[in-house]
Amino acid sequence: MQTKPRPGSESIRRMMDGEERGANGLTPTPEARTASYILGILLLISLPALADEPIPPGPFTETECISCHTERDPDLIRQWREDPHSTASGVGCSSCHGERHEGSAQKSREDSTCTGCHQGPTSHSYATSKHGIITRLEEGRQDWRQPLQRGNYRTPGCSYCHLHDGDHSNTMAPDRGPEVRQWICAGCHSPRYVRELFANGRRQLEIADLKLTEGESLIASAVVDQTETLSKLLQSLNHHRHNVLLGIGHQSPDYQWWHGQPALDGDLIRIRDRILQSRRRKSLADNPEE
Repeated sequence: MQTKPRPGSESIRRMMDGEERGANGLTPTPEARTASYILGILLLISLPALADEPIPPGPFTETECISCHTERDPDLIRQWREDPHSTASGVGCSSCHGERHEGSAQKSREDSTCTGCHQGPTSHSYATSKHGIITRLEEGRQDWRQPLQRGNYRTPGCSYCHLHDGDHSNTMAPDRGPEVRQWICAGCHSPRYVRELFANGRRQLEIADLKLTEGESLIASAVVDQTETLSKLLQSLNHHRHNVLLGIGHQSPDYQWWHGQPALDGDLIRIRDRILQSRRRKSLADNPEE
């Protein structure tokens, strides 16, 4: 007696193609063939559901998160391992997603999750931008359950730009290139407007770099007074240059100007003044009778 094969993908295909025959070797009747089609469709629908086991509510450890998602989405884990948010930095899955699966995606998209760690000029420059102000005013109406994709948000939060489309490797990172950033911005703004903003940003950064280079040269030439004061002024130069970069990236006028370019001008004035004072004191010490 011939054993009938266990229902599987090949068996389903054969039944749906009318290749299965009865035990007597005769071609099945139209009614039997219809029944085979229905059975095949039902099996195809039910197989994925049977394959996916229900996810327990948690809480989960970092090891459990990584182990499960390595099987389900290895590319996501690869992105995360290469990102500053990896375990090596002390930031793990639960830091952004929480320890439970329900609501974990929504929690990771909310601005408060990002600003809980990224404080100081980074979050303040975004908070003082148009995007940040609108997001804060409409926070109660923002649906953070929506995927981080085009058309889902009226204004972008931190995650929309930096983790766009669920990418876990910082889509705003310099090594991703300007094309990625322009594509994300063009999801809301016209291509021409985006190009003009990027060109303006490059010009601003070039000016800031000229000021930084001038300040570094002045400090290097001050051989008579390599004091802690000049060292602090150099740190201030770099800090204010970074403010310009944040102002450009977040489109914050306060950080492009008040905390950026004019602050760099003030640093240069203080550096020159410090150097002139040091030279004058040295000259008086070398020539006490003058």
